[in-house]
Amino acid sequence: MTTARDINTAMDLPAIDSSCGLALIDHAGKMISVNPAFLKLFALPPDVQNKTFAELTGAMNPVATHFLLQAIDGEHGIVSKRTIVIDNKTLTAHIIELNQAQRLMMVESLPASLFPTPEINHPARTPGTASLINRSMLSKHIANWKPDRSGTVTPAMLMIGLDRFKRINETLGHDSGDQLLKFTAQRLLRVIRSDDIVAHFAGDQFAILQINQNQPVAATTMAERIAELLKRPFLVNGQQVNISASIGLAILYQDTESTTDLIKHAELALYDAKHNARGGYRRYEQSLQQSASEQHELEVNLRRALFLQEFTLFYQPQVRMHDKKIVGFEALIRWEKLGAGIISPLRFIPLAEDTREIHEIGQWVLQTACREAATWPENIQIAVNVSPVQFESNNLKQIVQAALAASGLAPQRLELEITEGLLIKNMANALDQLKEILTMGVSVALDDFGTGYSSLNYLSSFPFSKIKIDQSFVHRMHTDKSRTLIKAVIALGSALGIKTLAEGVETEEQFDYLARNGCEEIQGYLISKPVPAEQIPALIS
Repeated sequence: MTTARDINTAMDLPAIDSSCGLALIDHAGKMISVNPAFLKLFALPPDVQNKTFAELTGAMNPVATHFLLQAIDGEHGIVSKRTIVIDNKTLTAHIIELNQAQRLMMVESLPASLFPTPEINHPARTPGTASLINRSMLSKHIANWKPDRSGTVTPAMLMIGLDRFKRINETLGHDSGDQLLKFTAQRLLRVIRSDDIVAHFAGDQFAILQINQNQPVAATTMAERIAELLKRPFLVNGQQVNISASIGLAILYQDTESTTDLIKHAELALYDAKHNARGGYRRYEQSLQQSASEQHELEVNLRRALFLQEFTLFYQPQVRMHDKKIVGFEALIRWEKLGAGIISPLRFIPLAEDTREIHEIGQWVLQTACREAATWPENIQIAVNVSPVQFESNNLKQIVQAALAASGLAPQRLELEITEGLLIKNMANALDQLKEILTMGVSVALDDFGTGYSSLNYLSSFPFSKIKIDQSFVHRMHTDKSRTLIKAVIALGSALGIKTLAEGVETEEQFDYLARNGCEEIQGYLISKPVPAEQIPALIS
């Protein structure tokens, strides 16, 4: 059972560099530990340990003090959520009861709008001359809506999210990103009717409220028009920019029974469109509510999984073909949540990347794998997967150095596995960081080769130690095309002096074919399933 002491020692909050504010608080309201983002969000002084919110009132907005006192007062169940606006910042806090004595608070801030907010009772407008309102004012419009006498029209909400907007900020800079948002707003304002209302929520998200039109025809027609309009190129600071937009629809009394749910349901439909119909639109349906609730619960649980020590590592052996000797292990993360069993990495790793929790999780994986591998024979390597998101902070070299230093593992025994997706996003930056890591003696393997945009340019630009043939090719080895591709990758690796390892090998027939064609290493169920660390000595012997 996880104790209060376990939670205190599971992670050092002041060391967590995140935009999400984190605070561990006792039942009396005293702060046990906080991270820098929490101090910044509430304008707190650096020294807050063992002080209550009331004692810090002089350094804080009184509204914030009341908000925080409410958050720790009373019974909330397992998780509660509070929202407040402080100094024009919208803060959302999740309060998690860890035990009777402690609560974990996680606070996030929504960025302010780039656009002016006109009075809510604006006069009639003509397309192209209107300005945007904010989320609060949009909510007032919805709350004030009254059905007409005929009862044939009903409000519809279109929630619009720009796809790949983050990449624009990363490649062209935030000034260009802001300019793109303004150009997007201008296009939206040009296509609406005079009684439509356009709002900018935050970041790359906009909304259109259709008031007096027949639905669902008007909403779906507008969604199709906007999707097509935003695919047209933009000229931003002299450079052509191509984006797309995903759109969620919700229609009152058809999809949504209450005006208070109209925005929420449109956002759920947008989320579904982002994941399943990018560049198009989706209409809200009840199943999305259940899916969103499950996703939200998973996100909250993911944020505290490290604190509760729910992650563990399993290891799958990698075997040399010619003598069937184990030469290394790949570290594979597992999440065993109390009451929910094992949660697949295919489900939580993409979420961790979206929420940027992958930085903390990835660091834990690297530290744990190196520490456990240091107890193995010196001729056994450890391979650790690195997410493309982990390269964003530009400190991966320092993280690797710290893991090696803390464990005492020789750098030559560590191999980082990256996917082609990393190189596609920002090849120059990725290769610069990888070359720094290479100088330490750590090797780098190209994982899942052949499943993305495989490029010879990658192999010529960086001295990879290994190419890993994706298991999908091995599983389809009965087809001529897959066998031809496998032979080609092995031949390419041999010509470039790069080892080839085939993943997902399950049968002797697959092993024999790979051996005949010169593949040097394999891993898969034919050798062993992934096992916990305590079973490794038996496998090695």
